[in-house]
Amino acid sequence: ANTATVAYAQDNIATVGDQTITKEDLYNQMKKDAGLVTLRSMILQKVLEMNASNAADLKKQAEDEVAKQIDKVGGEEKFQELLTYQKLGSVEDFKNQIYIRNLFNEVVSKQIDQSDAAIEDYYNNTYQPKMEAQHILVDTEEEAKDIISKLDAGENFDELAKTYSKDGSAQQGGLLSPFTSGQMVKEFEDGVKGQANGEYTKTPVKSKFGYHIIKTINNGEKKPLADIKDDVKKEYLDSKIKDQKFSYKIIGKLIEAAKVQIDDADLKDAVKELVDLANQPDDVSSSSSEASSESSSESSSN
Repeated sequence: ANTATVAYAQDNIATVGDQTITKEDLYNQMKKDAGLVTLRSMILQKVLEMNASNAADLKKQAEDEVAKQIDKVGGEEKFQELLTYQKLGSVEDFKNQIYIRNLFNEVVSKQIDQSDAAIEDYYNNTYQPKMEAQHILVDTEEEAKDIISKLDAGENFDELAKTYSKDGSAQQGGLLSPFTSGQMVKEFEDGVKGQANGEYTKTPVKSKFGYHIIKTINNGEKKPLADIKDDVKKEYLDSKIKDQKFSYKIIGKLIEAAKVQIDDADLKDAVKELVDLANQPDDVSSSSSEASSESSSESSSN
């Protein structure tokens, strides 16, 4: 009797007045709240580890990456504050997210056609070279002409951008993130493409935002594949990995091959949608890949 009483007491994890909350109560509530997502994430990690070339190396890479980020922000305490603010959990949680991302990328990459023909097809039909530029944005043509005169006299573009530009890039010397054709207004893009790398526009470029003085860093001229093959291949692989329908169809097939068995009847459908996706024909509309959207946060990114 005493043994039964002890066992019963151990099953109780909280008491509220004369009411008790048992381990089973907690498990059932947690299962109801996040059971499917949590189990799917755990199964996904196990399947990825089974199919990775060297999971230990990928875990070490994740640890090294996080260590660099911790050093960059000034220590683990500050890094944890940043994670908490962004609702990313603990440092260990974040390491595991990076680890799963590494696993996911490697496993999916192995299933991608990486032949010369596939890369050439991507180069010919999809690849767009990136453009890079700095700019100074002002309200009037007169201001823009005055700044161009200062540049002609030898003043520094970066410093002039910091002083005069009203754009958010001003404190970076007017430097913009790399972009491809169609991402900027036409007038701006034409200004970047219409001059050699290193040159700045000799007349103001007008757009709906104001007047730009543009310095071209890379005018986006498409180089021969042989000269940029590694960059094109990386972009090609990244685009395939980020294609949820493509990636999760691969993952679904691997889950199916792993013969996953779920014994809890309430959670039996944890990976059903992914397996179903794996068995759909390739031409099924991408809307059918909604099953993967919840899982994407479990493996990403980005």
